[in-house]
Amino acid sequence: MASADMLPYTILGPKEGSRKVELWSVRRLPFEPTGWMKQLRGELREAIRSLPVQADAILHATYASSEDRFVDVENVLFYNVGTGCFARVGSLGLRFERVFASAPKSPRVLDGSTLHHHLYETVARNGAFHHWERRETLASWAVPSIPLRPQPSAALVWLRTKIEGSIKTYGESISYEGFGMTLTIHQPPGKALNLTAVIKPLLDGVIAALHSHDGSALEDVSNRLAGKLAASRRTVARALMDTRNASLGQRRLVHPFQQFVQWNPADDRLVAADIVVDRNTSERPWSLSGELFMVKSKSPIWLS
Repeated sequence: MASADMLPYTILGPKEGSRKVELWSVRRLPFEPTGWMKQLRGELREAIRSLPVQADAILHATYASSEDRFVDVENVLFYNVGTGCFARVGSLGLRFERVFASAPKSPRVLDGSTLHHHLYETVARNGAFHHWERRETLASWAVPSIPLRPQPSAALVWLRTKIEGSIKTYGESISYEGFGMTLTIHQPPGKALNLTAVIKPLLDGVIAALHSHDGSALEDVSNRLAGKLAASRRTVARALMDTRNASLGQRRLVHPFQQFVQWNPADDRLVAADIVVDRNTSERPWSLSGELFMVKSKSPIWLS
């Protein structure tokens, strides 16, 4: 329990003329917070809603912690906060990073030692990552048509990317610790999208399409997916086992879970992502394109 004058978190911004919000916390924000973490989430949401929106600016978010285990950084920065508060400020794009280093010094003493730091700021759309340098391109893809309203499932994104995505790979599959990604969402005219509400299934689905399955429970998961995706079991099984464009290697990609399946792509190894919305002037349907690439730290960092 925190003392009266020592809290477990603090939030700064946005001040007048400021384009950023910062959070320091002694615990990482979970998806279903309780107690003081629920209060933290509410205050953070209000601060993010107050960020100024500028023409051709996107939201750049960074999560930093000295904890060296991997987490799904998009969950920590967006989903666990709540996607609704990002609808306005993140409408044109999101850039996010995971930093394996101590959080910057808190402006006040907190009731704990390990700090978790969130930074949200509006930046130029043509900017760069703060903490990672882009290196070799590993794969690229272009999915000509994918429905994004209502919210797509990771399974649908996986199948469309795997079968229709014109995936190109450069070199052999890699042994990786962390990787980066760009993703462009081509938006038809007159359509609207809450970007933060769809990035999780988009990232999970595209990353899954860059793996191959190890064959575990293949018949069962293929049947379950086929029923949901209006595809044949044979088509699904072939896509799962396809190794031709598996830049991220083979793993137990999917397994039976309750009445459906659970996906297990390596999205926890995604440390830098740049996601932008391209507002088409043509009548093309929703579509996706992007690239997977290696990264190198711009500052002292560790990966395990």
